[in-house]
Amino acid sequence: MKNNEPIICITDACNQKCLFCSRGGYDPADSPGRIKRLINTFRDSICVEGGEPVLAKDLLKWVAYAKERGTKDIILVTNGSNLDDTEFVRALLDAGVTMFNVQIPAHTPKLFDLLTRTKNNFKKRIAAVRNLIAVAGGGKVRLTFVVNSLTGRFLPQYAGFIAAAFPDILYIEINMLKVLGHVEKRTWLVPRLTAIKPGLLKAFKIFDDGGVKFLTDGFPLCLTPGYEHRSIDTFKLGHLKGTLYLGEKAQGAACSKCSLQAICPGLRQDYIKLYGTAELKASKKAPGPIIKKAANQLR
Repeated sequence: MKNNEPIICITDACNQKCLFCSRGGYDPADSPGRIKRLINTFRDSICVEGGEPVLAKDLLKWVAYAKERGTKDIILVTNGSNLDDTEFVRALLDAGVTMFNVQIPAHTPKLFDLLTRTKNNFKKRIAAVRNLIAVAGGGKVRLTFVVNSLTGRFLPQYAGFIAAAFPDILYIEINMLKVLGHVEKRTWLVPRLTAIKPGLLKAFKIFDDGGVKFLTDGFPLCLTPGYEHRSIDTFKLGHLKGTLYLGEKAQGAACSKCSLQAICPGLRQDYIKLYGTAELKASKKAPGPIIKKAANQLR
């Protein structure tokens, strides 16, 4: 797990129009000069994103450039387009990609099409992830899942599907929806956390029982009892002090009496604007064991 990898937006083109996209076509692609500066500045790791990065004609060139400059980890953040092509995956690996981060927004074709506003691409996405595991190895594949009001009612079913289909992935990151991009005009997509909490906890148990490692982002610790150590922010607050980007989140009144205040940034501020902070409840758990467990969760 890395600490907030610098993002290179290699293209603003995308072949999907996801309802929940936090970019929403508002972020322009980085200029060649900026891409070079980022690669030359950050030698530990970078994230190559879009739009959809595989649509960029110079993707392989920039990945190879980063590898030549000594970047240790080059992470491709993608919707999986063309990654069912074995030769293309090998070309990306040869160029220097060390990790594939693929978004799987749903566990059924119908819901997948609704969320991505595409047709008949679910099987192709699943085939892409299976091809990545076969060619690159599961240790170089991580998945991303964005929880929203359309998926929130099916969280256990989603977890069961992922655990059965991809038991060999490195891990899956479960993110709370951001009120950015397309979502700014679709705030109905933002679920109440207390409403999805029972299904979320069931999903976490299914992942644990299936041996699928997972991390969470955007879920306060008081709403994920028993799984506090799975929070990315908890790991960072416990182990990477002074190097955080937590400005998107804020604590509420209950947090002042919470024993976990120092390792939980609270709710997303865009969530607070919609629903307030009344769902937050003070915990009495000791933070030490949670911090220790968080450090070992992906080992």
